[in-house]
Amino acid sequence: MGKHKIDINKKSLSWEKKFFRKCDNKDCNSEGTFKAPKSRVLLNQYYYFCIEHIKEYNKSWDFYKGLSVNEIENSMREDIIWNRPSWPLKGNYHKVMDQINNFFNEEMNDFNPNEQDNNYFKNKLVDENLTKEENKALSLFNLDLPLTLEKIKKTYKKLVKIFHPDVNGNDKKAEEKFKEINNSYKILLKKFKND
Repeated sequence: MGKHKIDINKKSLSWEKKFFRKCDNKDCNSEGTFKAPKSRVLLNQYYYFCIEHIKEYNKSWDFYKGLSVNEIENSMREDIIWNRPSWPLKGNYHKVMDQINNFFNEEMNDFNPNEQDNNYFKNKLVDENLTKEENKALSLFNLDLPLTLEKIKKTYKKLVKIFHPDVNGNDKKAEEKFKEINNSYKILLKKFKND
């Protein structure tokens, strides 16, 4: 006795249906498989392009095209909160926006080069004149102004580990270098401890 096969008609499901979508470029007859938003306002509506025309479209796409600087900044601020207003449960949301605007304005004032109050970035050591010995000591340590006492000590420890006579087997050149390093360290300590 042979096996009986049941003949089943296969039906294609809605998501399995394939159809040819023509590229939205007017002179192209290729298949439009790549989608691109129609505009910054219609982000959920798409053009369908072939690979060549999607490359061209992407090169020319400018999300902020036609907007002023203030409109671009407002758009970026809205993106921070996903274009949804947010405010505390108690209180007025205008106060929150005023606080945010004040915060941004204060931050931008800190980066203003014309600001009179630049003491934060100032270091009096940069404006000072150094003697020849102090310059030589800085170049030996390979340091630049402005610098801190901790930086000097850290560099000194590294150099001592490299040029110490016990490490170099009583090498005369290393011993001379070690003496120079110690002398330079004393000069830099004297200079920067007093200031």
